[in-house]
Amino acid sequence: MRAKGKVVFITGGSTGLGLATARAFHREGARVAILGRRPEVLEAAAGEIGAGVLAVPGDATSVEQIEAAVARIVESFGGIDVVVHSAGGNFERTNIEDTTLDGFRFTYEANTTSAFIVVQQSLKAMKAGGSIVLIGSVAGMMGSANRMSYATAKAAMIGMTRQLALTLGPKGIRVNLVAPGMIRTPLTARLLDGMSNAEMDKMVATYPLGRLGDPDDVAYACLYLGSDEAKWVTGITIPVAGGRVTH
Repeated sequence: MRAKGKVVFITGGSTGLGLATARAFHREGARVAILGRRPEVLEAAAGEIGAGVLAVPGDATSVEQIEAAVARIVESFGGIDVVVHSAGGNFERTNIEDTTLDGFRFTYEANTTSAFIVVQQSLKAMKAGGSIVLIGSVAGMMGSANRMSYATAKAAMIGMTRQLALTLGPKGIRVNLVAPGMIRTPLTARLLDGMSNAEMDKMVATYPLGRLGDPDDVAYACLYLGSDEAKWVTGITIPVAGGRVTH
């Protein structure tokens, strides 16, 4: 089992990409702790994933709540081996002219600042051999005409990944980023379901592999980076996007 004996802390673990990643690590023998803002959804997700999953309510943008979450994981499991930061989101689709300062700040806080907080607090419980996986986006690699705030926030996370890899490498901790393309999740369902057949065909055509992504596509990339199979891999961004960045 690829994650047997590892303790894995997954933010945004109650839905979407985080939930799929939690399932993957649990299947591979990890002890999993998931963090989410909605206690009822979080508890349901923990029960669905399987026995022994620790549900930790909390907001990834709060230093105090993440600090408390890490302390609870340490109390329950003894430490943290892998962090997958999946919390965040794309909350508005605007260009520079239509982006408000409040909207920009909110999106940056939810994605990039939360990554900083989660990594900083989790390091208190990580030892050599640990792995940190940030969930970014191909929008952070390529830009996006109508996602000013989101693309900027995710681009900053790529820089953060490189910086952390340099800083934490001598301590034996690896840091990598997974950059998904369009994945059907509860967050993207409203957009995708509102598209016409022609609009959907146009979007799918931008992916050389001819389809949109599935949450498990991202989960398996996170599983690889969190496992010992990737023990000499750090500081990289892996696009999980059906070839989108080459198109």
